[in-house]
Amino acid sequence: MTQNGDGFLEIRNITKRFGVVTALKDVTFAAARGEIHTLLGENGAGKSTLVKIIKGELWPDAGSIALDGKTVEQYAPQYAHNLGISMVHQELAVFENMTVAENIFPLGTFRTRLGTVDRAAQRRSAEESLKLFDLSIDPGERMENLSLAEQQVVEILRAISLKQKVILLDEPTSGLRSDETARLISILKKLRDGGITILYISHRIQEVLDLSDRITVLRDGRYVGTFENNAELSSDQLISTMVGHEYSAALYAQRERAEGATQPAFLEVRGLSKRKSAQNVSFTLHQGEILGFFGLEGSGTNEISRMVFGLESKEAGEISVEGKPVPRVAPDSMIGRGVMYVNNDRKRAGLLMNMPATDNLAIPILSRMSRAGFINFTALRAHAQKLVQRFSIVLPSVRAKPRQLSGGNQQKLMMSICLGTEPRCMIVNEPTRGIDVGAKAEIHAFLLGMAKEGTSILVFSSEIPELISLSERVIVMKNKAVVGELAGAAITEEALMRLAAGGGERRGDCNE
Repeated sequence: MTQNGDGFLEIRNITKRFGVVTALKDVTFAAARGEIHTLLGENGAGKSTLVKIIKGELWPDAGSIALDGKTVEQYAPQYAHNLGISMVHQELAVFENMTVAENIFPLGTFRTRLGTVDRAAQRRSAEESLKLFDLSIDPGERMENLSLAEQQVVEILRAISLKQKVILLDEPTSGLRSDETARLISILKKLRDGGITILYISHRIQEVLDLSDRITVLRDGRYVGTFENNAELSSDQLISTMVGHEYSAALYAQRERAEGATQPAFLEVRGLSKRKSAQNVSFTLHQGEILGFFGLEGSGTNEISRMVFGLESKEAGEISVEGKPVPRVAPDSMIGRGVMYVNNDRKRAGLLMNMPATDNLAIPILSRMSRAGFINFTALRAHAQKLVQRFSIVLPSVRAKPRQLSGGNQQKLMMSICLGTEPRCMIVNEPTRGIDVGAKAEIHAFLLGMAKEGTSILVFSSEIPELISLSERVIVMKNKAVVGELAGAAITEEALMRLAAGGGERRGDCNE
């Protein structure tokens, strides 16, 4: 494997596991001093995990990191900061009730003889920092009054003010307009030319081609190769490298196509809109159909899943069930119409981790298990045992708590809670995130079986093979809007990524 550059930031055989899931496996590459080095890969490829290790927010299970020839001795944010490493997360860490100058210099750098903050010196230095990048922002302006792009620039300026050597950027343009993105890219190039190493994460293919000096591709937590960004590298080549893994035909066996779309509409969404979340999103889900949604980080798919069920409010648009408009879109009204929701975070919003499995399974059907205000515990236990047997949930007893179960069994338990209500429609957000292959296959079988019995299903997933296996149609989102729809045999990894990430002209080759 060829490595170019001076190896200023060296990643050496990094491995990281979360339970049964291996997020990174023996990843090795190097970034040069004063370059923009992009990490590219599908959702779940390990990019964010890697930069969190570099920043000291996570410990690796194996491997090491070196900066300027010196091996990192411990993994902690303050230690990384002292080495000269700063990170700008996708979710910004700014002090909204403080001024721009205070955000750029938050450590009390400027002091008077009396030990108080020298506001005048702080303001002058902030003005000088802003002028370096031709920014007309008042240093005295409160951060809450700035746009997202301006806030990101201020956070980057904070890293510069601390004389950091490496800046890690995780999806910095996901919420920016094209003109704001262009300004940020110009600033990053100036930083690179000043000798700062930038490790950059983005799914926007054309942006990556325009900005990067080199591009390292991760796939399924493994290093694939490093591209030299020259005139021969194409967006098609990058996308093919990102999605080039083989997937099991047994696990991802495609369902029969074009059945649901011939059936009557069950759920109709028209013009769903909300500032920063959705732009005029419309679609129809037919009876017995599995309709997939795909988008890269920041695309808006998660927000749509929540808005359709009423977990997040909408500002405009109409939702209808079986041809009848839903006047108040909220979880209770949607459940009353036979619609259930499977959350993408089973630990925080999907399961009551410290309550018995029987109690979890009973939540949506408690009224059926009660009479005159008293719960029929015999019926409750029989209901739980039936679901546990039906979905092969491995647990010591139906009184076991979800926190005692494996991730796969937690996920099956959460799915069973919804399926136990015999729903007519299911909204499933990341149905197999963080579970092993066997549990994933079982959950796919559940969903395919439900659809065959007539249940309409919306699947929001970041796993392309999963969408290919389950969906009759897939709607693709980018920048909070629908950018395309694929059906049947047209649903391929390359086609989905091309819509989700965009395309461009040809550029470089890959050193593997």
